[in-house]
Amino acid sequence: MDSKRLDLYQLENGYCYNSDSLFLYSFIKRFLKNNVKLLDIGTGCGILGLLCARDFKIKLSLNEIDDTMAKIALINAKNNGIACDMIFGNILESSLETSGEKFDFIISNPPFYRKDIIDSKNKFLFLARQSKNLPLYLLLKFVKSILKPNGTFIFCYDAKEIKNVFSAISDTNFNVDEMAFVYPKISKNANLVMIKCKVSNSQTKILAPLYNFIDKEHSNEAKEIFRLCNTFSTKISNLEQIL
Repeated sequence: MDSKRLDLYQLENGYCYNSDSLFLYSFIKRFLKNNVKLLDIGTGCGILGLLCARDFKIKLSLNEIDDTMAKIALINAKNNGIACDMIFGNILESSLETSGEKFDFIISNPPFYRKDIIDSKNKFLFLARQSKNLPLYLLLKFVKSILKPNGTFIFCYDAKEIKNVFSAISDTNFNVDEMAFVYPKISKNANLVMIKCKVSNSQTKILAPLYNFIDKEHSNEAKEIFRLCNTFSTKISNLEQIL
């Protein structure tokens, strides 16, 4: 049975979800189950967390550093009949660590561009893309503090940064349980890595590569992911349009 369509408002001049978000959700879905507490860090318009809550019976919390994007995510949740709570602001400055609240699953599509690669003057793009706004080591350290003992953290990152990714994971005593690389084309280098982390001693399973395009068309696997995600985006110029 196909999933109900997820309708999402997005800012036309802000960071909009793309195939990376849908590929990451497909990866997350391999491990997610019902009756868990899930936190989506840096949710943007809500894409990842809302897909999880649409397809699984979970208790959902969203986090977004930008107030406008956070309000759009809440509107998207309400319009799709999904219950959730929102943690506004920089997650590293939140009270979660001292509150004692713990999560079974934490997911994130964090900012991973370095300043020397891209430095957008657009506030929304700057917050969503620049790694200095949520350094990976600090994110991993924070996530570990609010995960349940057997909890899972799943995220994606720039494949070219894999050395730094492994270093940050090792320094925070996480273990890479499973990972997969995404390639734009067969003839191109990987541009995204998706990683499942836990505190464990298990060996790392490297999954088959995911190719976005084969020749000039989306691969069959990519097409199936898009079909199963079943999202529809409406661009808006400002928040007032949907209030």
